[in-house]
Amino acid sequence: MKPARPTFAMPSKGTHALSATPHSPFDSTDAVSEVREELIEIIRDGTDDSGVAPGSTEGSSVPPPSLFNGPRVCVALPLYNAGADAVRVLDELVTFASGLQTWEFLFVDDGSTDGTATALRKRLAAIDIVEPELARRFGVLSYAPNAGKGHAVRVAALENDAEYFLFTDGDLAYSPDHLLRLFEGLQSADVVIGSRLEHDEGYGARPLRNVMGRVFNYISGIVLSIRYRDTQAGLKGFRSRAAHDIFSRIRIRDFSFDVEVLYVARKLGYKIAEVPAFVDPAHRRSSSTVNLLRDPIRMFWSLCRIRVNKILGLYRLDERDVGDVGEVGRPSDAEPRPTRIPGSLHRRGA
Repeated sequence: MKPARPTFAMPSKGTHALSATPHSPFDSTDAVSEVREELIEIIRDGTDDSGVAPGSTEGSSVPPPSLFNGPRVCVALPLYNAGADAVRVLDELVTFASGLQTWEFLFVDDGSTDGTATALRKRLAAIDIVEPELARRFGVLSYAPNAGKGHAVRVAALENDAEYFLFTDGDLAYSPDHLLRLFEGLQSADVVIGSRLEHDEGYGARPLRNVMGRVFNYISGIVLSIRYRDTQAGLKGFRSRAAHDIFSRIRIRDFSFDVEVLYVARKLGYKIAEVPAFVDPAHRRSSSTVNLLRDPIRMFWSLCRIRVNKILGLYRLDERDVGDVGEVGRPSDAEPRPTRIPGSLHRRGA
């Protein structure tokens, strides 16, 4: 079944930078009474007992991006039946985003059936009462039925018009500081990927998953000539032109879309860099939706599909000359992307 056209919802005040159409009215009175005091503390306090603002890079070699006059950055978080955990993630990102005034965050509800989108909109309505300017930089995009993580990220990549596009797992398996690492890497590369296998001791996952990740990377190198230490981490960033060029071509909708993204990026001549990624300790102990018996077979089949798609010309790689490479690996002869209306989302087809 073809997924239905996405619907968009934003806080009720003003025009959000990501808003396509006004959302349907809803009563936020209950939401405000439940979370107002908590949100005031989260949003306005913004510090922990150490006096270090959450989301800061103190003790890290990663410099913070420009906070007020920097380029626009869109961060997408794909979600499916995340429930109350989605609200926790939103609260954490609200604190993180308070110091990044050119950053926007888009939750993509991939056909959830547990009210994930409703819970997010309810909390955003309460945030809008306390900090309307901050709330306007958050959005919720939803559609039905469920179509897969790859589809959710693709929709977000093609709908936004920011200078940089990042995505991370909807459960924040990686702390928000990793987003700053991606942003830093994109100053000298077109695509930046997080690598959990950057460290000899592994990335903290269960041993069987660790082995499966390494084996899949090895097979990817053989089948697709993709030689990166970790292709599957849900932490990747793109310059705007690279994001639209790549995601307008990908065809795999499930969680193995990551390797297709890297394959297409390489074929288009974009420069790809890796940065270390550390899985949050709490996430290591959480249950996983990955089936260790079924999913390796599906992932291997995805590699075969990518090869077949390339042979059939489905990636349309001949539509540009990748031999003439300009700044940061970007083909200099590529036509500029048409200017889009700032502050709005537009559905973009492949």
